[in-house]
Amino acid sequence: MSNHIYELRGYNPFLLSGALIVCVLGAWITMRLVARVSETSGRQRVGWYFLTAMAGASFVWCTHFAAMLAYHASGDVQLDPLYTVLSLVAMFVAMPIAVMAAVRLRGRGGCLLGGAILGLGIASMHYIGMAAYHIDAPVAWNMPMVIVSVLIGIGLSAAALLLALRPLNLRREIEMTLAMVGAVAGLHFTGMAAMHVTMLPHMQALHDNGQFESIGFAVIAGSMLTIIAGIACFVIDGSVRQESYDELHRMAMSDALTGLPNRISFNERLNHEVATADQKGEQFAVIGIDLNKFKEINDTRGHAAGDVVLTTLAGRFSALLGEGEFVARLGGDEFIAIYRTSDQAELHDFVNRIQQALNQPIPINDYVVTSGGSIGVALYPVDATDSETLISRADLAMYRAKTDLHHTIWYYESSLDQSVRERRAMGEDLRNAMSNGQLSLFYQVQTVVATGAVSGYEALLRWEHPVRGDVPPAEIRDLAYENGLIIELGEWVLDQACRAATGWDGDVRVAVGMSASQFLLPRFADTVQATLARTGLPAGRLVIEITEATIQRDRPRALAMARKVHALGVRLALDEFGGPKSVLSMLCEFPFDKIKIDRALMQQVGTDPAMAELVRSVMMAGHALQVSVLAQGIETPGQLARLSPEGCDERPGHLPGRPAHAATAAGVPAAAPIMPQAFAATPMRAAFAPSFYPAA
Repeated sequence: MSNHIYELRGYNPFLLSGALIVCVLGAWITMRLVARVSETSGRQRVGWYFLTAMAGASFVWCTHFAAMLAYHASGDVQLDPLYTVLSLVAMFVAMPIAVMAAVRLRGRGGCLLGGAILGLGIASMHYIGMAAYHIDAPVAWNMPMVIVSVLIGIGLSAAALLLALRPLNLRREIEMTLAMVGAVAGLHFTGMAAMHVTMLPHMQALHDNGQFESIGFAVIAGSMLTIIAGIACFVIDGSVRQESYDELHRMAMSDALTGLPNRISFNERLNHEVATADQKGEQFAVIGIDLNKFKEINDTRGHAAGDVVLTTLAGRFSALLGEGEFVARLGGDEFIAIYRTSDQAELHDFVNRIQQALNQPIPINDYVVTSGGSIGVALYPVDATDSETLISRADLAMYRAKTDLHHTIWYYESSLDQSVRERRAMGEDLRNAMSNGQLSLFYQVQTVVATGAVSGYEALLRWEHPVRGDVPPAEIRDLAYENGLIIELGEWVLDQACRAATGWDGDVRVAVGMSASQFLLPRFADTVQATLARTGLPAGRLVIEITEATIQRDRPRALAMARKVHALGVRLALDEFGGPKSVLSMLCEFPFDKIKIDRALMQQVGTDPAMAELVRSVMMAGHALQVSVLAQGIETPGQLARLSPEGCDERPGHLPGRPAHAATAAGVPAAAPIMPQAFAATPMRAAFAPSFYPAA
């Protein structure tokens, strides 16, 4: 001890504190970046590798360098720039390779290999850095402690990587950060303790001039910028990921078209409502909603129109929702609602609001449609004590409403189960009957009254059910509508009728009735043409029958389709004329006292003999029903001369007199009407209504 002096003057506390801050923050962000690397792939993973290498190498090197500069060696110290740079390069190489090994290989083996690479990298960086630290005094190394320092770096680095690659929580984040800090700081200070600087008596201690302190703080500041950049990238990516997750979650829980909650969201809400009702002893209702005319709108107007209907109704449902009210779209034209209440009046009000939203007209471009809907309601726990049964019973009630012509809202009753199940089974039987050959066509002969010759046959659908026997045609039609089979069934009937007619002699025609849904399809004329070409039946031998209800449903579209079909050479027939929905039926049922023939029809009387005969027939019908007939818009003596012999009772128009103000008309005697001789001699069933010329 007399020949030399060991002198350790300690560390600069400010530089050492800065190094510790950098070490903790850098260790945390580096390990979080390692976790992020494991969560990504492709080019994104390469970017995270690079950022991890920057942050990791920066904080490890800065911790070492600042702590080294904080060390008071009591001697003249010089830094070798080459070795200083090489120490930084060592970390830039070791960090990404270590992370890659741990991420790619996974498990304990990958983390041990990665920890070994990272620990050796930290050790290489430390001891290369110490080689750059030239002190003007003899230096001796304690090799066992050097080895211990390397083992500390390897062991704690492996532990940090293993923790970072597991699912993270707050405790695990703290553990992986402390492990990484221990790997860096433990290796550094153990390595520094292994170094012994010998100050000989003739050496004079040099006073610190603050140069190393300034360099140390500059290094700390630079490293902090890198760490902050890494933290910023991590935070930004985390917020973007959270936003993306929130958006994906919203998309996963929402219907893409309408924005309403979807089936998954509904199931979650239903489970929550069941749990709440069980806990608090409350009630809630599930309301099944099915659109009545959606398939028809889709078929006749196109899917774009159907989408407008769905989005419009979704908007209406969203607007009417209040607290404890929920509506979701399950798919297609099916919606479902939840209403939390034990007050039946409030429940009825909510259901009525849904019905009003369904029944309001929906404008689509230049036309308006009304979908309407069927609603079924079931209560928890009154009608069911589990969610699946509750949905099933709401569905049963809705199906009963769909088959009822007079009620579109049904509340579940136990008696519904059997009847609805039977109806659904019949619908499924019809679907099977179409493919199993249980359907057939009968043909009703049509003859010429005068000669008795056969003019044609009307195709009539029959279904021989294996259990029920003959199913009435009206029930077949209703089942086809309810189960979305009406189009397919109509095409089958058309094809079978045309095939049968090709085997008949002569020019005998076959008549096929078409539903409104099928006739108004944009592709109906193409279907008819393809059927005729496939079966070889001449177009003139096919008669398509449509009802007045079909025309009234969408007159412009029906007219356009009728012209297309007629242009093919196919004949058209008006079916059920005079039926319950016919104008003739209204004349018989309503207590009308007068029929007013439209002005537009009257304008064609003088030029179109067919129109004149039609007007004559209307007058005869009115007289047969003892209803007065008034012809509007009589403007010429020719029109008057043509109508008067037919027994027209009244006639407004400019010919008998022009419109006048009431006060003027009251004070002026009636001007003599201009009547042709033939008309004047014709007896009248009723006197003309008074009419006046305007005052002069």
